[in-house]
Amino acid sequence: MGVSDDLTTAAGHVAGLRRAVTALSKELGNTIDIQRLRDDVVRLADDVDLVARAAGVGSQDRAGGPGEIVFIPDEDYDPAMWADTEDEGVGPARGK
Repeated sequence: MGVSDDLTTAAGHVAGLRRAVTALSKELGNTIDIQRLRDDVVRLADDVDLVARAAGVGSQDRAGGPGEIVFIPDEDYDPAMWADTEDEGVGPARGK
């Protein structure tokens, strides 16, 4: 295998880890351990990307650049995040 093939394989394994952590989060909840695991997977993805860039493989765009796939979990947002928000054009919720 060449470097490009190895990096593609590594990126595929990281994607599999992302899917597994998302499934675990749905089953076990958003515990501190799941959050740490999710952060670790993000770090691994970033590290694979850094190695690929150093090896001259793949995109040379900065992280967050056009065409980058960003992992967004399918789970619902914590309702507390929206507690102090207002609906744009409607104003604050009434009856609170």
